[in-house]
Amino acid sequence: MNTQLIITHPGGVHFDEVTAISLILAAHYDAEFRVERREPLPVELDNPEVWVIDIGNRHEPEKRNFDHHQSLDCPAAFVLVAEYLGLKETLSLLPWWSFKDAVDRFGPVIASDKYHAGDDLVNRNPVENWLVSRFAAKTQASLPMLKSFGMYTIEDARKLKRQIDFWKTSRRVDINGVPAMIGETMESAGLEEFRRLDENPPYIVISLDRRGTGWRLYRFDGAPVDFSLISDSPEIEYAHKNGFIAKTKERLPIEKLIEIVSQAITRV
Repeated sequence: MNTQLIITHPGGVHFDEVTAISLILAAHYDAEFRVERREPLPVELDNPEVWVIDIGNRHEPEKRNFDHHQSLDCPAAFVLVAEYLGLKETLSLLPWWSFKDAVDRFGPVIASDKYHAGDDLVNRNPVENWLVSRFAAKTQASLPMLKSFGMYTIEDARKLKRQIDFWKTSRRVDINGVPAMIGETMESAGLEEFRRLDENPPYIVISLDRRGTGWRLYRFDGAPVDFSLISDSPEIEYAHKNGFIAKTKERLPIEKLIEIVSQAITRV
């Protein structure tokens, strides 16, 4: 088996090139790779058998050159690699994807402001720091770990896409003027991303209780809903004092469920 060469820049290690390399390793599961942290030679930049990541001042997918520093309009290297691998559409659904792209291109302060993420402390992730430090200290030995990270990222994105597609087909109802959605699933993943993409996002989501035999009633921030108001209803197993979630004892008919939820609407 031939060993493929990946070249990335020397010096400081960042989330960008580590993630890009992780995706390459995961997408070529059975291939062998060698990673070298150095400047690429001109002949290597022209060789389509050599991957050049986050260095070289070229974005030439046909030659496997994936740098973005020549233009602020060019996405980060991990985004360029994902596009080349045919994974960008799915991976871009991940909630951190666009934010980390902006961090790499414009810096954590500007990215945090753009995505309303607070100050740049949000970007100081100890697990990420550990991952990139391992890659810097023991580059070749860290490749199995990076492959595992890449595989997890791809599968996580695919799961998220499946859930978003599920919510797209779920029943939509209006409960006293508040948009709601009903999904017969115990999985709540994908709701935030679905709401971000939807033109008329639901403020109430009704799904199956994963711990019991009833329904899970959930309200998102900004909704005129207080589920603590129905805590004394005989059909209710539990209602949080803060009013954001409640659970029914049994799997009630939809019509009865809507009737109960309507009693938690605070807007007249």
